[in-house]
Order: sequence, then C-alpha cells, then structure tokens
Amino acid sequence: MKTNNKNKIIKIIILILIIISLFAFYKINNLNYSKYNEIKKNLVNHPEFLPKINIAKYTSFGFSNLRADIYWLESIQYIWSNTLSAQYKKYLYSMLNIITELNPYFKHPYIIWELLLPDYNERYENLTIKEQKKHINQAVMLWLKWIKNFCNLKKINLIKNETNLKKIWTDKKYENPCKEYEIPYYLAYIYHFYKKDPKTASLYYKITSANKDSIKWSKILAAIMTWKWWEREKSYFMFLNIAQSIDEKDPICKQFSSTLKNLWINIFIKKKIPLNENIIKNIWNARDKLLWKFNEDKEKNWLWDTDCWNYLNKAIRELNLKYIENADKKYFKKYWKHSINALELYKKWFIKYLPIDYQQYKNYWIIYEFDKDTWHYNYKLWTY
Repeated sequence: MKTNNKNKIIKIIILILIIISLFAFYKINNLNYSKYNEIKKNLVNHPEFLPKINIAKYTSFGFSNLRADIYWLESIQYIWSNTLSAQYKKYLYSMLNIITELNPYFKHPYIIWELLLPDYNERYENLTIKEQKKHINQAVMLWLKWIKNFCNLKKINLIKNETNLKKIWTDKKYENPCKEYEIPYYLAYIYHFYKKDPKTASLYYKITSANKDSIKWSKILAAIMTWKWWEREKSYFMFLNIAQSIDEKDPICKQFSSTLKNLWINIFIKKKIPLNENIIKNIWNARDKLLWKFNEDKEKNWLWDTDCWNYLNKAIRELNLKYIENADKKYFKKYWKHSINALELYKKWFIKYLPIDYQQYKNYWIIYEFDKDTWHYNYKLWTY
C-alpha cells in the first residue's frame, strides 16, 4: 500500500515538473520572441545599429542574397514607419549600400528607394541645403554602382567619347551598353534635375539612347543637354543626327541635313569656312526655299510640325547662337560688358546680318538675347 502511495506521489511530482518545464519553456520563448521583435523594431527604427558592410558579408555565411532580402524587407518597414516625417532618409543610404553590397544584382533597391534619396518636399521635410546635397550625392554614388554592375563599362567609355549620335544608334560596338535602359536614364535624370549638371546628363542620355529598347526622348535629351552646356557645335551636330535618323518620307530634309553636316565639318573641324553672315543668311534662304518647294500647299506651319524639319530647325538655331556669341565676345572686349541682344550687335555693326528664327508669329517671334543667369546667349518668344 505504501509502495502504491509512493508511486503516486512520484508521478504527481513528475507531472508537476513537466508542467513547470512546459510553462517555463513557454515563458522563455515568449520572452525571447518579444526580445527578438524589440531588437528587430530597434533595428528598423534605429538603423545606426546596422553592421558594417564587411561584417554583414562575413556573418551571412554564404547566404548573402538571403541576408540582402532580409535587409530589403526591413528597409520597407523602416521607410513605412518614417514616411510622414521623411526621417527615413537619415539612414536610407546605409541600408541600400549594405543591400547592394550583399547582392550587387538586386535591382529593386536601385530603382525604388534610390529615387527617394534626392527628392525633397518642403511641405513635410525640413532639411538644410547641405543635407539635401548630401542625399543627392548618395543617390549618385549608388547609381554609379548600379552602372558598374549592370553595364558594359568599355561600351560606356566609347559612347561618352562619341559625338556622332547616328553611329551610336547604328554601330554594333555601341549597342545595348546596359542590361536595361532605365539604369543610365535615371542617372541622367538625377544629374539634370538635382545636380544641375547638363553636361554629365547629356552623356548618360547618350548611353541610354544606345539601348535598343530605350525611349525616343533619350536621343533628343542628349542633344538638348549639350545645348544647355553651351557646346553649340556638338548640339548642332547632334540635332542633325536626329533629323537624319528619323524614318519618314521626306528626302529633301535628309539631304539638307547632310549638306549642313558637311558645312559643320568645314566650319568647326577643318576650319575652311568662316562662320559669318553669308553662311547664316544662305542657310536660312536655302531652308526657306526647300520648305516651300516641298510643301505644295504653301502651308508652312504644316511642314514645321514634321519631325525631321523640327530637329533640323533646332540645329540651325544652334548655329545662329554660335554666330551671335562669337560677335558678343568681340563686343565684350570693346565695352567690358555683354550685349543686351542680337539687335544691339546688329545696330553696332558687330554682326552684319540679324539671324531669323524658324518660330515666327504675327506680333511676336523668337529673339536672341543675353541671359544674365547663365552668362550665355539664349532665346525666347518676344520682340526686339
């Protein structure tokens, strides 16, 4: 009897111990889970606790892509919890840098979050000019890393040194420098809109245009950005390239483009022909006659809307501006100040012909004047 009672007591004790053990296991795990969530939340809200890149690589134990995915998910939580105050920008670069180092070919961080870095909205953000510039430069650094990992650097260097856009679009050695055209396109966008650097923007728009799947505007923007950098000769040549590359039933425009290209070579490369009033005047007269000849209905506005002539006209405008700027340099040497507009240069005999622009209306037209903001000549719709 005593033995049976003793066995019952032992069983009860064992049962109590099992229950205590299970309860303790539950409490410890619950505490660990809470602590894990606390640490995870702390990491999301305070990314300064992120490890250095080398440590992150060493502690991934061969699973760097998986580790990059984890940080990617945490970056989403981090941005979501700090969206309204835009505090996410404080550590966004650090997070993206780790992700793209762990997995250099993980494109989503480049495309999505990186465009948030340079952007600034004063309605809900309070950043100094220095902080804004810092974020813009961080975006550029990450994008250059993307270029390095997703593009053919040899092709990119070839394209950067090539002025002839037609070669870039037709020669196989330039074709598809990047796996996706968005890579250089968005970098050009950052250089243009945030860094205010049209020269570098033009280079990356050229690279974009070499991709077969790129948007048409990348070709045009390459020329426009060159114009904004005041390299008239290059911009003139690029607009002619675009005019010649457009597939339309307009042989006269393309023939005239070839004539203007030969003129470009003789003026700027071989320097056989001076850029004077005779050249500017003859180009305008030839263009005007060809337009009338091509358009049998004598409706000039209809013809101006065609693409080939549109870019050819822009090229002629660049030549006009080059002619005027050359005269303004002489004006500056004499008066130690820039001329107000092309009409002043004409009245004071620094130019013998006042260039006519293709955009003309009844009471106003395009005029050429000196822009004090850029310290170069520009154009606008107005009257002299």
